[in-house]
Amino acid sequence: MLASFIKKEESLIRKNVLLMGHNTREAIIAAMKCYQNQDHSLAEEVINNDKIINEQQTKIETECIKVIATQQPVANDLREFLADMSIANELERIADYAVVIATIVQKMAVGNEHLDDDILLMAEQCISMLDEVLIDYAEQDADKANTVALKDDEIDLLEHNLNDKFIKLMQSEPENSVHYTYQLWVIRQLERIGDRVTNIAESVIFLATGKLVNFD
Repeated sequence: MLASFIKKEESLIRKNVLLMGHNTREAIIAAMKCYQNQDHSLAEEVINNDKIINEQQTKIETECIKVIATQQPVANDLREFLADMSIANELERIADYAVVIATIVQKMAVGNEHLDDDILLMAEQCISMLDEVLIDYAEQDADKANTVALKDDEIDLLEHNLNDKFIKLMQSEPENSVHYTYQLWVIRQLERIGDRVTNIAESVIFLATGKLVNFD
């Protein structure tokens, strides 16, 4: 009876984590749409909608703690609840980075003449990594999660190249230095998203195998 209850709770919490993952993904997409279109109105929506993701994270954590405290799950079941809380925390932080991007957009002057396609490419790769790691979480696939984590190297390389590019642009076009600084801030948020997705991959590996790994 107890095992059945715990499995039911695991399934429910897993669904909530995946829903939170979906909402986080949509937040990143919306934030980058704001950036691409310099849409200040949509940026405000991204900022306001963050409270929904925060509430989801709180709900997941509360439910996990409640089950751990009252049912005292062991082994695989305990790992699942610990991984769920960790993943929900990482998703909440990723959503925060989307909010930062939206806030940056609100500070930028309207106009697309200095927007960069490589930043959009970096965002696409971050979203792809998040999509893959959420599937790995649902399937508890440690091998694929490991592959996703390794893709963060590509994000880091893009960040490095873009940083060099914009620093040179700031030197050659000082009149646009403020706008280029905003671009660098966006790049930094995307790099952080890649790091957080890597942390989720670590949690998936822990969930599936019981092994603690650190890709940093």
